[in-house]
Amino acid sequence: MVKIKMISRSLDDHLPSSASAPHPLQRNLAPHLHPFAKPREYQRAITAAKMDRMFAKPFVASLGGHQDGAYCLGKDPRRVSVVAAGGGDGEVIVHSLSQRRSLLKIDAHKGMVGGVCWTSEARDGKRGIVTCGKLDGTIKIWRSSAFAPGLKVDDDEGGDEVLDSAGAVGEDDDDDDLAMDEDKRNTFGLNLEPSMIYTSKNGFNGIDHHRSDAMFATASSTVQVWDENRSSPLSTLQFGSSVETVTSVRFNQSETSVLASVGTDRTMCLYDIRTGKAERRIMMNMRSNALSWCPTLPTVMLLASEDHNLYTFDIRNLESPTQIYKGHVGGVMGCDWSPTGEEFVSGSWDRTVRLWKRDTGKSRDVYHTKRMQRVFDVTYTPTADFVLSASDDGNVRIWKTNASQKLGPISTKERTAMEYRQKLVEQWSSEKHVRQIAERRHLPASVHNTQKLKREMLEARKVKEDRRRKHTRAGKEKPKAERKKAIIKEQK
Repeated sequence: MVKIKMISRSLDDHLPSSASAPHPLQRNLAPHLHPFAKPREYQRAITAAKMDRMFAKPFVASLGGHQDGAYCLGKDPRRVSVVAAGGGDGEVIVHSLSQRRSLLKIDAHKGMVGGVCWTSEARDGKRGIVTCGKLDGTIKIWRSSAFAPGLKVDDDEGGDEVLDSAGAVGEDDDDDDLAMDEDKRNTFGLNLEPSMIYTSKNGFNGIDHHRSDAMFATASSTVQVWDENRSSPLSTLQFGSSVETVTSVRFNQSETSVLASVGTDRTMCLYDIRTGKAERRIMMNMRSNALSWCPTLPTVMLLASEDHNLYTFDIRNLESPTQIYKGHVGGVMGCDWSPTGEEFVSGSWDRTVRLWKRDTGKSRDVYHTKRMQRVFDVTYTPTADFVLSASDDGNVRIWKTNASQKLGPISTKERTAMEYRQKLVEQWSSEKHVRQIAERRHLPASVHNTQKLKREMLEARKVKEDRRRKHTRAGKEKPKAERKKAIIKEQK
């Protein structure tokens, strides 16, 4: 019996999906039929790298309102469009990122604000801000309906005032949100009273709130753990008889009983709040100004050092850092991980903001403006789309994490083309010309000249060490690895 094979073709492969869609094209992908595919793709990769640099406009907006410099930032992990910034004059301003204006201005402290963080309540209407002062030695918790979008506050003249979508006090339902009375909002903030005040003999340099419990930790001459409902600290954590001044403290977001701090005597210390003891401490060559825990890897910690570098450590092995990140030409003042844990951002005394990949020791991008001064704090938004920086020129700046990213709605065809160009650049990133175009950055003259001077100094130091090793007994010893040089000793 003879079997007859029928040739069948699907009309979906040959007809357009709609009247406006293009006809599908059939292509034979056999390599011998496309001898010039690689040269064509290489040229497209160069064009894609050039387009990426042409459309690179990372700066989004600048949020003002501070009479003095902005020195600390506090992001709300549950809301994308709200951030609090503490200034050198004691004011704390709650900013709206979506509307690019201030929502509430609070006269919080006398002197510089040491730190700002948000409480951990699950409901927006109950969330508050915790602030601490560097000079007046007070901690204050501020609670207001203005922090929560969609709620209402009582008006003295009668009736309720509606809050706009970003959480600011509105005059009328029909009025434009952007045209609200700024003086009325400022008066509302200045008359706001703290719901709780804690006092101490020493000023506070930093503060961080527990992820889920009603407790927070402060950094002063010691590390203190506080309960929101008690006026005195629950515990005071200190390593031995150390007399250091703690500059920053952070809770681990996964292992919430683990606490880390950095101090002025060049140390980084780990604590366990369950035992109330300091567990381990390392001493580095130069002091660290800030630290941040990786949100996806609980054992990975990032340190921002005064020696212009950043270091990542695995707390299971503190003998040497797992990676050293070089690029800044000034002390690194602030750092923060992306919510994905794959990247982080740093701000430096050299007036630049740099973005880094976790596995690469060189920054992938550098942000700067002509008016931006020394950067003291940086943070990611909870969606990882934007980066915020606070500098001593009194502004909080918003940057895109991807400099060439388009803001606003994007069509499917446009998104496909952008993803294709990005994949081309990644695929050909090892090629010389594509890499040069993709990594090319224009830096301020001061940073460029300082980089050149620093490179000459490091090369001269290396030549001196090589000659000493060659002509003295030191040459018999094995040269010390650079990661080993960062740590002086570890104490347990």
